[in-house]
Amino acid sequence: MSTPLRRLRFPVLSLALLPVMSFGSPAAVRPEIPAVLSSLSYDGEGKLILEKNGQKLADLEKKDPYSLAQMLGDATGAETGLALDFHQPALNGVVAYDPYNENAEFPTVAFLAKSAKLQNGRALLEFRAMFNGPNDFFKLKEKGRGIVGFRVIDAEGRIIYEGRVAFDGKGPYRVLPTIVEGPFVNELSPTGCVVSFETQVPIATTITVDGKKFHDAGAGTHHEIAVDGLRPATSYDYTIAYGEREDRRHFKTAPKAGNRQPFTFAFASANRATTGGGERDFGGTNYSSTRAVMAAAVLNHAVFLQASGDITNGGNTSEGGHLIEYANWKRALDPFWCSLPVYVGFGDHEDNMTSFAVDTVTKKSPKMDRFPYATESGEAIFAKAFVHPRNGPDSEDGSSYDPDPARTDFPTYQENVYSYTYDNVAMIVLNTEYWKGEDPKISGCPEGYIMDRQWAWLQKVVRQFEDDPAIDHIFVNLHSAVFPNGDHANGAMWYDGNNTARAKVKGVPVSVGILERRDQILDLCVNRSRKFLAFLSGDEHNFAFLEVTPEVPLYPEGYTGARVKISRPFFHINNGGGGSAPYAMLSTPWNAHWKFFTEPPTVALIEVSGPDVRLTAFSAETFGRICEKVKLR
Repeated sequence: MSTPLRRLRFPVLSLALLPVMSFGSPAAVRPEIPAVLSSLSYDGEGKLILEKNGQKLADLEKKDPYSLAQMLGDATGAETGLALDFHQPALNGVVAYDPYNENAEFPTVAFLAKSAKLQNGRALLEFRAMFNGPNDFFKLKEKGRGIVGFRVIDAEGRIIYEGRVAFDGKGPYRVLPTIVEGPFVNELSPTGCVVSFETQVPIATTITVDGKKFHDAGAGTHHEIAVDGLRPATSYDYTIAYGEREDRRHFKTAPKAGNRQPFTFAFASANRATTGGGERDFGGTNYSSTRAVMAAAVLNHAVFLQASGDITNGGNTSEGGHLIEYANWKRALDPFWCSLPVYVGFGDHEDNMTSFAVDTVTKKSPKMDRFPYATESGEAIFAKAFVHPRNGPDSEDGSSYDPDPARTDFPTYQENVYSYTYDNVAMIVLNTEYWKGEDPKISGCPEGYIMDRQWAWLQKVVRQFEDDPAIDHIFVNLHSAVFPNGDHANGAMWYDGNNTARAKVKGVPVSVGILERRDQILDLCVNRSRKFLAFLSGDEHNFAFLEVTPEVPLYPEGYTGARVKISRPFFHINNGGGGSAPYAMLSTPWNAHWKFFTEPPTVALIEVSGPDVRLTAFSAETFGRICEKVKLR
């Protein structure tokens, strides 16, 4: 059986471009300002300008210091090893390296005691001198081929990136096509999955599973291959053939829908880098805690991990800046993701922002989701970095507040809003950070707000799972909490109880406020669904468990708006325990009802056995128990 590449992930979209004349220079081409934004224009030099409080605030045009393409290392063979060139003359420090244990069940890199000097963006990884005697654990001198992992560490000791490169020879050495990221098992189903990976050079690849062969459509560096026609709940080895190499991994297909056999899944989020040195700040992510969370999940037989966003520091201004941080986060999970699927939600640090000069009135730098949205938005870059179901809505285009239905003016929802199932569980993944606009003058969405077309999709998919006899339990995963408890008490779906927070399109506020939309979601999930069980959030950097009963207060004192009446208990479980700095509890009406409030790093496990669902949580660092087998249903 032969199956081609699953899909072309990044179609070329036509973008409206605006010619802008610069003084003393030829015409520069600038992307047309989307019709949904306000108070923006280009000046005579082609700079994007925000007019606010009587000021003209220019785009700061911030640049990210490194890109993923740079950090791959542009490796070439040398007489005594491999030469790396990061094309960054200002980059100095060291490169740690040693063989990548490709034959282990969970492949990792074991680093040599001595690093290579990194000077003017270049380093030589010495093989002939280093892979000898007790240093040659994997017998590379004898084999004359293998994969070497390397870490780029700057002059201040900060880890920037971890890469790998395949080679052969005993001197001189030759660089081979290499899988530099992955393989990753995605979109697991009872009959297959989608295997994705990246190579440093364009190449055609083949995956063999159970005697069946699945191919790329053609040579490329991004590979995304659908594997199907397999048996449910069955373990398989798979072999990726590329160039002169073959890599072998394994995975297990999902059980048949509605099988109702016991299984466990894990969830965690907020893996941003923190202080403390070493792998706590690994190129924008807390590599140490991220790997610990995943290892703990695997040790406890989890069948997938749901991550809920803020996986890196973000704050980037370019695709390359985001992709290098995403690559570092994925590298922490890499040993396990080749067998166990990971699903990722979109958080506020995944936004790709344009920053303007500081407003002298507010003392803040206004920010907005970067356009053109088809290529530069945080949502578009997220879709490039991850492989998720494409069953969500397209965008907010076509909504009642769309100023120009004939053109695309909003970012995509594809692969950042989606749903999937495993056995008798349905997971709905929302984007509470869509089309982020941190300044109402520009227009955009505040954190936590669900716009109309995403809301319409949520209603449809809840009804779909409600009518599906194979599904018993529905979870809704989102980044911003429905019930925040810490740093986001003045945001999320709460805003200190202020319903005026809402999206603004072309300068006009939409009709539904943040609390009204929250209440619509509660009414749908709790009052109109028997199967909905819990919201899973992650923007608050702590683990916390909330049972919401009709007696739990949902509004501030003196609230005059309409109120939703909750008909039954349900749960809100926050696990922002992926490794970011902890958030303390702040005041909300439901404060007294939180349980098991714990600082990161934490892993949460949901154990499902037919009609029964239980929650266990513990420290990913010490394995200290937070709660054990708390009955949810």
